[in-house]
Amino acid sequence: MFEYIKGELTVKKVDYVALEVNGIAYKIFISLKTYEKLSDSTEKLFIYNNVKEDDFSLYGFKTESERELFTALVSISGVGPKLGLAILSTFYTKEVIDIVLEENVKLLTKVPGLGQKKAQKLIVDLKDKVKKLNIIEIYQDGSTGGEEKTSNTKLLIMKEDLKLVLGSLGYSNADVSKWIKDEELLQYEKIEDAIKAVLQKIQVK
Repeated sequence: MFEYIKGELTVKKVDYVALEVNGIAYKIFISLKTYEKLSDSTEKLFIYNNVKEDDFSLYGFKTESERELFTALVSISGVGPKLGLAILSTFYTKEVIDIVLEENVKLLTKVPGLGQKKAQKLIVDLKDKVKKLNIIEIYQDGSTGGEEKTSNTKLLIMKEDLKLVLGSLGYSNADVSKWIKDEELLQYEKIEDAIKAVLQKIQVK
């Protein structure tokens, strides 16, 4: 099995590439987001090995985070590699995590071939898996002129837990960012400490 393949990029298509290593070219299927990050020379792709009785195919990703999320996606019943790539071609890794944790079914249905019912099931099945991933993804956000942003799964989970706590206290649809900055939130090792800090801020206001 392949962990990653590093070689000369001899074929570059939107949906697959070929990396040549010692005279052997490996055909590797990719997402659109990985395609956008490729150069035209030597490349290194992290590999997901899709091994079936009648098929052995390679799926490559520019980052380990994207591969981790793809692996979680295809582990869900009804989600094959094709749909997994479609999701990761439509959204960045960070955006998929946001969508799942915020249960944004409507936004997820923007993926071609993914209806509302299936999107709802995917979010339910993926939520616990996403929380176990340690993903930090840096990506280019065209809407902000190419500014680099970092998504930390821990931060997203803490925000979600804070929303639940604040909601139980009567702060419906609470905007956590209103009470505490992301960099402050990440300083807390335990969610309990973060909750205390936010409640103190609310009481002061």
